[in-house]
Amino acid sequence: MKPLLFLTLCAALPLSGKEKITYEDHIFPIFEQSCLNCHNPSKKKGDLDLSSYSAAMTGGSGGKVAFVGEGASSKLYTVTVGTEEPVMPPEGDQIERKAANLIRAWIDGGLLETKDSSARKSTRPKFELTIDSSAGKPEGPPPMPAKLSLDPSFVTPRAGLVKAMTASPWAPLIALTGQKQILLYHSENFRFLGSLPFPKGQPEAVSFHPSGKYLLASGGVAGKSGQVIAWDITTGKELFTAGREFDSILAAAVTPDLSTVALGGPSRLLKVWHTRENEEAAAIKKHTDWITALAAAPNGKFFASGDRNGGIHVWDIDGNEIHALRDHQKGVTALAFRSDSKLLASTGEDGQLIIWDLKKGNAAKKINAHNGGATALFYHRDGHIVTAGRDKIVRIYKPNFQEKTSFKNLPEIITAVSLSENGKHLFAAAFNGEVLAYDTSSNQAPIANLESNPPTLNDRLAYLQQKLDTQSRVVEKSKADYTKKNEVTLAHIKRIANTKDALKKNESILKQLELEQKKQEAKAKELANKSTPLKQLVQEAKQKKKNHYQSINKLQKQIQLTKKEKKDFSAQTTQIVNIKNQITEVTEQEEKLALQRNQLNEERKKIGVLLSQNRQRKRELQDLVREGKTSLKGLEKQLPNLTKLSEEPKKIFQQNLSALEDLKTEFQYWKQAQ
Repeated sequence: MKPLLFLTLCAALPLSGKEKITYEDHIFPIFEQSCLNCHNPSKKKGDLDLSSYSAAMTGGSGGKVAFVGEGASSKLYTVTVGTEEPVMPPEGDQIERKAANLIRAWIDGGLLETKDSSARKSTRPKFELTIDSSAGKPEGPPPMPAKLSLDPSFVTPRAGLVKAMTASPWAPLIALTGQKQILLYHSENFRFLGSLPFPKGQPEAVSFHPSGKYLLASGGVAGKSGQVIAWDITTGKELFTAGREFDSILAAAVTPDLSTVALGGPSRLLKVWHTRENEEAAAIKKHTDWITALAAAPNGKFFASGDRNGGIHVWDIDGNEIHALRDHQKGVTALAFRSDSKLLASTGEDGQLIIWDLKKGNAAKKINAHNGGATALFYHRDGHIVTAGRDKIVRIYKPNFQEKTSFKNLPEIITAVSLSENGKHLFAAAFNGEVLAYDTSSNQAPIANLESNPPTLNDRLAYLQQKLDTQSRVVEKSKADYTKKNEVTLAHIKRIANTKDALKKNESILKQLELEQKKQEAKAKELANKSTPLKQLVQEAKQKKKNHYQSINKLQKQIQLTKKEKKDFSAQTTQIVNIKNQITEVTEQEEKLALQRNQLNEERKKIGVLLSQNRQRKRELQDLVREGKTSLKGLEKQLPNLTKLSEEPKKIFQQNLSALEDLKTEFQYWKQAQ
């Protein structure tokens, strides 16, 4: 490229505010000067020909190079300003920013061919609402502190304001600003994991590197000095420092390759610092008020800065402005890029949460998030957004920007928020120095409180020992209370068991009696059946005897008459003898039958007595069974109340015991750390 000729060309192209930018009048001259050596019909590198409008619109082997309304992200622009590889032209001087901006304006203006052309319309969707939350995950286990001292770097008489807080994108790790230090906490068990010293003043901002291995903090002493420090969180070692300011650095961000830091504060200057050379590379005067927020895009190509006057600027890593975003009506409080670097979120004192489309450089979504002003912002790698405001409310938004849940009526204004790497826990730093942890599946009371002013290890152990002693006494007392109430319940349960046993026993005996009674009744019936024919036989024998006696009387009368007539009566006498013999036989038979009958009757009598006794016993047992069932019903009815009376002491005892075990575990953890 020939700089002098190009400057002459640009000077010959003054553009009024209403003049159309066209391929024919403005863009082709740029291509002709810098691009057509490689991108012409005879030599189409990347299968791209820029020598004609139709060929340029066709694009190359990688697809179209310009999309209507997307000048900032179209490849035709990004390769000329170096925000996308390969940088063009590959040799010689880079296209000047003024010419690159003309290409961008041409794309945004509708890709006009000539002054008489109509602007093309975009056929592409605005942006993707969903992202790959695992993109960019480093290999191996997520970085966690391994060799940090559990003694804080600095201890004050009382907790101070937590000005900033962030969460590792991959590890269960929370970082928050403390007094002259950055405090690290486990986001699952909420334990203090160590601190990183910030000796030259108070830290104002803190952010994780996209890998989660490095941490950046900025701050200083108001009106005196400012500094940026980066650490390796696995070792706690300082990687580099940046900035030599004469006021506190309120915001800072670092590129993924750790080569460039952007920083800002009350000076209103956006400073670009090269870490390898350890020197300031640029000081950009663009903001009209204090710079209050900075963020670096995870793809390493952009910075975003926001100020107290509501202005937001997006820059490439060399400090060239890409976008100026002016929709906030009051000061910008926070900035955060989505993990794919396509969207930028901002919050302001006007209460708005604004989502910026970085392809078009405009607001894609505006949400009135907080009355009185938004104070904090966190963009999770999976696309969820967390905001907080002066209305003492924390809101969580889904990746499609619909509100998912909110935590209301917090005790204080929230100064910083973050979301654990798995999204299960929300952390909110309050104005009074408290850092509250919440379960995101329930917007109820906080489940933990992170110490913003942790004690020394010795003080912590002494405090825990005191708590252990106190808790041990509490456990013993609650155990005694529970035992006393439980003994009453156990005695009642034993009484129920005894009643059940007695009832079961009586029911068994009653069943046996009923079976025995049935057998006896059957036996009595059998004896009665046997006795009846015997009685009949005895009656028949008696009747025979009576008949025989009548026959004898008749024969005796005949003998008397025969005697008078002096006739022979021997025949009658013989008959009488025979009849008497029959009477004797019948009498013997009768006596025998009577004896058998008497024996049966005696047996029936005995069975009757047994039946009577069994019936009496049965009635007694039935009474006992009824009484037992009634008693059991009453006892079982009383049991829930007695159990309930012992449940509360039991619950208190178990809670106290669990708290004691937790304290023991906590004490052992810190003891081993010592």
